[in-house]
Amino acid sequence: MERILCIIIGYALGCIQTAYIIGKLYKKIDIRDYGSGNAGATNAMRVLGMRIGVLTLAVDALKAILAVVVTALIFGYDNKYLLLYAGIGVVLGHNYPFYMKFKGGKGVAATLGIVAAVDFRLLLLAGIPALLLLLTLKYMSVASLTFVLLLPIVTAIFYLKGPHGVEMVFQTLFFTVSAFWRHRGNLVRLVRGTEVKMGQKVKIEDKNRHDGASGGNG
Repeated sequence: MERILCIIIGYALGCIQTAYIIGKLYKKIDIRDYGSGNAGATNAMRVLGMRIGVLTLAVDALKAILAVVVTALIFGYDNKYLLLYAGIGVVLGHNYPFYMKFKGGKGVAATLGIVAAVDFRLLLLAGIPALLLLLTLKYMSVASLTFVLLLPIVTAIFYLKGPHGVEMVFQTLFFTVSAFWRHRGNLVRLVRGTEVKMGQKVKIEDKNRHDGASGGNG
């Protein structure tokens, strides 16, 4: 029951769709009709501009941090596996919001917030190589997938031999599998050499949904 409650807490907060809400308030558009068709931070950068995109990423990370904090206040911060269940709920809510026909983002920005709140060391060890790849290659999707690939590995380094260690590694594997599933279109475009790099904007006037735009951090 504790695990289920944590997932419910996370899902409720994860359903806050920052990119969708800002798109409606700022430009009166459904951001899912533009760019990659994804309600996430990277598509917000591409469609609404860098400042709005960064704001979206920050809020998506903060809602994940809030879910971890609420869970920690109920069950204690030392119960890391329960905090990760809240994180799983956040990603599910972000990716599959019930009131948007289960069409949301890709969950990487939320995962960043979860990892930062649960154990900042994991964020540094998985995040720094991903950031270096982003700065070098300019592909948000590559950076995002590198981050989630490294996450179970660094989790195993710190927690595998401790209480609930195996469970925690499998929990972080959920973030990996979920992100790869949501980025399957990006993977196809990377193989074909058609993936778009960071910095290219989509004109609001043009509905380019699923046009090959990168949706890395949504």
